[in-house]
Amino acid sequence: MKYDVIIVGAGASGMMAAITAASHHKKVLLLERMDKLGKKILATGNGRCNLSNAYMDENCYRGQRPSFAYPMIEEFGLEDLIQFFESLGMLVTEQNGYYYPASLQATTVVDTLAQKLKHLHVDILTEFEVTKAEKRKSTFYVYGNDKCFQSSNLILATGGCAQPNLGSNGSGYKLAKDFHHKITDTFPSLVGLEAEGKYLKDTSGVRNVSNVSVYANNELIAKEHGEVQFTKYGISGIPIFQISHFAIEALRRKKKVKIYLNLMPQMVTLEETTEVFLKSCNYKTVEEFFQGFLNKKLVYAILLRLKIDPRKPVAQLSRKDLNRILDMIQHFEVEIKGYKGYDMAQVTAGGVSTKEIIQGTLESKLLEGLYVVGELLDVDGTCGGYNLQWAFTSGYIAASQIGRQ
Repeated sequence: MKYDVIIVGAGASGMMAAITAASHHKKVLLLERMDKLGKKILATGNGRCNLSNAYMDENCYRGQRPSFAYPMIEEFGLEDLIQFFESLGMLVTEQNGYYYPASLQATTVVDTLAQKLKHLHVDILTEFEVTKAEKRKSTFYVYGNDKCFQSSNLILATGGCAQPNLGSNGSGYKLAKDFHHKITDTFPSLVGLEAEGKYLKDTSGVRNVSNVSVYANNELIAKEHGEVQFTKYGISGIPIFQISHFAIEALRRKKKVKIYLNLMPQMVTLEETTEVFLKSCNYKTVEEFFQGFLNKKLVYAILLRLKIDPRKPVAQLSRKDLNRILDMIQHFEVEIKGYKGYDMAQVTAGGVSTKEIIQGTLESKLLEGLYVVGELLDVDGTCGGYNLQWAFTSGYIAASQIGRQ
């Protein structure tokens, strides 16, 4: 049987593409290497599925062409996505600018999409490993599981390398390369960063709202704010995920990366407050005194890093040492030595070069009828629903183009 379109990958972008193409009365085959559809969706938003975000601009996306994705998101964005899901009978709710299914369950999203695919009579094969794809004359031939399927159009929606246990194993890059597409440098993003320092064993488990400043060879390259999580290996949490792309990119270029944390960003009068407290609380030890400011594990780590005896009476603390403590509270240095792998990353940075993809249709500039969508492209978003929005948007854009044929 020959199809109008074959879609490789049944994640967010693949399922959206299948629904959109089938809604245009196209004969669709959806191929998925895992045993179920949408496994990666189930893991998003801590199982609640953060679909999109109220704040959206081109600075939310990265890649060699950071502005590539945004014009298409303007064409099919948040309001369009809400309308799409409501047309399938699923309500969407907002919490502090983040959008989720009203059930707050990622399974609702997958089930809703699967139900629509069934209603549209989309042919679906799971546990199907595509091993080869080629085009001869006007027809694509897709091979796998000792079978071959034909179609007029082919959409690659395989995802990148992040969370391979959920389906993204990088196989789509080979398929794209077979069609002579260039793959830009790929690496994990939205991921924890590994650090150097004996203090890590003391601070592990601490969560602290901080200002985060990232330097590469002493040049400021990124800033964020939010709750940083200290771990045995380094630092994590949403603000670290947000800046991880830039830190990792610098590390891969052999640059020296350091992160400075302002551990008390809300305290703009830190020095003045310290002076007031010194007058009324000079009976405390240095450790006891600063535990009134910060988590005791952070206080202990700071004092040990500065080689100041925690048991020393604060009244005997020199002005120089006091200033050193205050400076480290506001500039807690974390030397970054590495980063966690794809198994812990939320998304892949890099991918199929967008220079070879038509902006606005996502069709290959190299081969008519070939489309590349979602995380497989050199497009990655920040935390907060941006990557899922791009997945849904790109699937819709590519399939709509096919639907117009």
